[in-house]
This record gives sequence, C-alpha cells and structure tokens, in this order.
Amino acid sequence: MGAVVVVVFAAAYGPFVYHRQIQQVIHRMFPFGRGLCHAYWAPNFWVFYILLDKVSALLLRKLGFNIQTPAASFTGGLVGDSSSFVVLPQITPLRTFILVLLALSPCIVKAWKDPQPGMVARWVAYSYTCGFLFGWHVHEKASLHFVIPLAIVAVQSLEDSRHYFLLSVVSCYSLFPLLYGAQEYPIKILLLLLHSILMLFGFSAQFCNLATDKATAPAKKRGDQLKLNVHSGAAAKKGDFSIGWAGKTYLYGLLVVEIWGQFLHPILLGDKLSFVPLMLISMYCAFGITYSWIWQLRCIVRSA
Repeated sequence: MGAVVVVVFAAAYGPFVYHRQIQQVIHRMFPFGRGLCHAYWAPNFWVFYILLDKVSALLLRKLGFNIQTPAASFTGGLVGDSSSFVVLPQITPLRTFILVLLALSPCIVKAWKDPQPGMVARWVAYSYTCGFLFGWHVHEKASLHFVIPLAIVAVQSLEDSRHYFLLSVVSCYSLFPLLYGAQEYPIKILLLLLHSILMLFGFSAQFCNLATDKATAPAKKRGDQLKLNVHSGAAAKKGDFSIGWAGKTYLYGLLVVEIWGQFLHPILLGDKLSFVPLMLISMYCAFGITYSWIWQLRCIVRSA
C-alpha cells in the first residue's frame, strides 16, 4: 500500500517538481492566506466558533464595552484573513492543524494497535470528517470526501444505513447554495428527493429481507411452519428501515430552514440581513455533520 501511495504521488506531483512549479501547487492546496472560512461557510466546527464570537461581541457592546468591528467580516461575503474575531482567541492554520491531529488520534491509535481490513473505509471516512470539521478554509464540497466512503459502510448494518441516510441528505442539502440560479432550484430539489426515496426503498428492502431470512432460518430447520410465519412477521417489522423520531425531526428542520431562506425571508425582510439564509443553512447542517463525527468516533473506539 505504501508503494502504491508513493507511485501515485510521484506521478501526480513529479511534473510540477520538474518544471519548478511545486510551490504554486502547495500554495493552492493549502490556501492559508484566504482566511479561516470560505465566503459561504462550510458546515463545520468553525460555524459555532464564529457565531459565539458574534454573539459575545454583541452582548459586550450592549453592556457598554468598546468592541471594535473587524475590517474583514465573516458575514460580508468575503473573508480577508483570520483576524476577524473580536472576542474569542484568533485561529491560525497551526491551531487548526493541531485540532485535526487531536481529532484523528483515536483512529490512528486504533489502526496502529489493531489493524482491521474491514475498518479501512470507516477510518478513511472518519479522517476526512476530521479534516472537514476542524480544517482551515474548508469548502462545503469537501463533505463528499467522507460521504462517499460511508456509502460503502452503509450496507454493512441497519445502524450504518440509518447514519448514512441522515448524513447523505444533510451533505447534499448543504450544497444547495452553490446552485443558486432560479432555473436550477427545481432540479436540485427533485434530485435530493429522488436520492432520498431510492435510499429509503433500497435500505428497507435490504435490511427487512435480511432480518426475515435470519429469523426464519431456525424455523425452517425445525420444520415448524407456525413459528415460521410468526417469526417472519416480527422480523419484517423489526427490520423495517427507519431513522427514528430524532432523525426525522432534524430532517423536517431542514425543510423549515429552506422555506425560510427561499420564501419567507425575501417576503418579510427583503434585502435586509441577506447573509442570514446562508448562515442558517451552515449552522443547521453543522449540527448534522458534528453528530456524524461523534457517531463515527464512537464506532471506531468500540470496534473489536
């Protein structure tokens, strides 16, 4: 595996080294001069940090403290640098790097002490999740880096499929602001609905049938037809796909956020506070991504 990685890196970056352009590549891969967050905040940990700083500054101004407004505002559409915080400690690329390493450490220790081939997809997804959640200048599209590996994990158990269903919907919805044209709106809505329906039917068929087969196997062996029918009905009900009331409530919240940002905000506020719809999407989706990170960490720590 190490040899494969070395060959891929050599093929990808060798030409840039030869033409003495590797510094340009590194500068673009690690955009430390572009600020902590993108103009549209990726739904990660820094959303909560920025909002806490904003709320703290507002409260301190109300109490009479002289709090200066930074030149580069996180809600201004462009972020100049990471000096936009006025109350909380400033964030530097080194600090984000340390946070990513700390978040990665349980996975790294687990993989070193107990390497398991079946856990590779989980480890890769968790590693990308850590980078997304705590990294510097993360783009919202980077959520695909951990959603795609988790699609492989999703078919392993009913619990994995429930987690993937929720995370996939949240990740797709967080990308909605990238398609902002009026002609694109019905397309992205229909695509997300179609994706959700296909996942719902696919997971329901898979895990309902799997639970039924497991439950009916002993009954077939004993030849007890009555128990066969009873177990089949119970297993089908138990194996039916559902994300639970908490997951459903959270997904309904996405609908509320979308209705407000797309319809109610323009009607009630017009052009005032134009950053609020995007901020709500980032903040609400950040809760879902953070939950996914905690869920993945728990699975990795508890893995045998």
